[in-house]
Amino acid sequence: MSTDKSLVKGISISENYMPYTTITRTDNSVKISLKKQNIISLDFKCYTVLPGLYLAENDVRIIERYTQDDIIFRFSREEEFLLINYLVEGQCQIPADNDKFMFMKEGDTHIYLNRYKRTIFNHITDSKLIHIIINKKEFLKYNKDNYMSEYSRIIKTIYDFIYHTNNITFESSEDIKEVLQQIIHFKDNNKLPKHMYVQLKTLELIGLTYISKIEKNRIESPTYSDAQIRVVRKIKNALSRDIASYVSLDVLSVTYGINLTTLKNCFRDMYGKPLYTWYREYKFHRAKELIKNTDYPIAKIANMVGYKSSSKFSKAFKKEMGALPSSYRKNK
Repeated sequence: MSTDKSLVKGISISENYMPYTTITRTDNSVKISLKKQNIISLDFKCYTVLPGLYLAENDVRIIERYTQDDIIFRFSREEEFLLINYLVEGQCQIPADNDKFMFMKEGDTHIYLNRYKRTIFNHITDSKLIHIIINKKEFLKYNKDNYMSEYSRIIKTIYDFIYHTNNITFESSEDIKEVLQQIIHFKDNNKLPKHMYVQLKTLELIGLTYISKIEKNRIESPTYSDAQIRVVRKIKNALSRDIASYVSLDVLSVTYGINLTTLKNCFRDMYGKPLYTWYREYKFHRAKELIKNTDYPIAKIANMVGYKSSSKFSKAFKKEMGALPSSYRKNK
């Protein structure tokens, strides 16, 4: 296991996560595999494109969201980074102004200027991202007077725009989405190694991002405090552990001390669907696992997920899963 905590110059792994992290380095990339049981699984591979310019693939499986004070990647105060984050799958929490947070959904692009902030984003669900990481000072130092001068101008233009807003989110264009898929699904071959392919595609992504109508397509999402987000996460975890109950939104609002409208909106923005839509789907997901992996009678499983009538459960299960529980078990 490597003892070098750095990802690139100015970004390193937090001490808290080093015992759970394996770092593998080559001439062109650094791969981080972080496995912390019952917390998070993260595979992060970062390619050096040019001095001060990197592209990273980030695949995260989240069990419990790490808190605002529990940071995986730390920024050096001596460096200033421009980060372009493309969310291919999942949901993420990102910083907004005045210690508030908003949520980035699948298909969004988020441009962020760290300016000595402690974190970029937190993962809310399993997610897959591609990041372009730009150490502005280093990139401009090495690339302003060579064939990359046009890209230096583009990066400086994006930097100057984001400097006044700190961060901005907009929907990725179809061209950007296509390039992201090309990177993710690239197959190594003898003609072109992955790191060279990534170099070409990184520059293409920067160009496509630059010509995107960022301000026009900017997403104005609601913002929430960390305390509100923690309460909503707590409610979700409580419901996950108690799938046999039915609790109204009004009761949840009073019990957890959160405004009803804030609860509804924050949950939908965090998880991409209304609370009871998620809860119903989660119940049937658990029911499906119980039918597949246990010998419990269907009536018992129905009771375990909150149905007193096995016939009503069977009807609802067929509507949700496309087959009766008995047929599903038989054909599993």
